Amino acid sequence: MSTPFQNRLVGTIIVAAVVIIFLPDVLDGEKKSHQTDFEAIPNAAVFSGKLTTKPFPEDKLIHKKSEPTSNERAIDDIVAQKTALIAKKQSDNVEAVAAKITSQPQNKPPVQIAQKTSKALPEKAIAKEAWVIHLGSFKDKDNVAQLLKKLKSKGYIAFTKPIKTKQGVLTKVIIGPELIKSAMVKKLPALKKLTGIQGKVAYFEPKK
Repeated sequence: MSTPFQNRLVGTIIVAAVVIIFLPDVLDGEKKSHQTDFEAIPNAAVFSGKLTTKPFPEDKLIHKKSEPTSNERAIDDIVAQKTALIAKKQSDNVEAVAAKITSQPQNKPPVQIAQKTSKALPEKAIAKEAWVIHLGSFKDKDNVAQLLKKLKSKGYIAFTKPIKTKQGVLTKVIIGPELIKSAMVKKLPALKKLTGIQGKVAYFEPKK
C-alpha cells in the first residue's frame, strides 16, 4: 500500500510537469504570425515564333584601302651578301688576269674613230607629271639616316617612305621629284658612285 509521502511525491511531480509544459504558452501570450508581402512577378511574354531582321547598313561603312605588300628586299641584307661574293670574285679575277697576261702577248688597243653625234634637244617638262629616283629600302634606321646625310651634303633633295614587305616594314629612300625624266636618268651614275646603289627612275605619286 502507498504511504501518504509517496502520494504527495507523485502529486508534486505531476504539478511540476504541468507547469513546465503549459507555463511558456501562458507567459508568451497569443502568438502572432508574421507574413511578408511580396509583389507578384509578372508573367513573361509568350514567344510568337516570328523574327524580325534589319538590313546591315553597308552604306555607312568606311572602306579602307589596303596597301599592297611588296616583294622588295632590304638593301642591308643584299649588301652583306654581295660584299662576300665580290671579295671572292675579285681574288679569282686577279689570278685569272695574271695567268692570261703571262700567256698572251700584249696587243695595242685598236684606234677608235670619234663619230660626230648630234645634240639632242632638251626634253620638255610636263606639268602634270613628276619623276623620282628610288635608292632601295632599308630595315636599319641608322643606315637610312647616314644615307640621307650623305645625299643632302651633295645637294640632293631626298625623303623617305615606309613600305610593307614580306620581311616587315622597310624604309624606302627617294630622291626628287623633278618634272623632267631625262634629268633624273642622268643622275643615276653619280648616285651609284656616291652611294654604291643602283637607283631606279619611277613615276612620282603624291599623297592625296
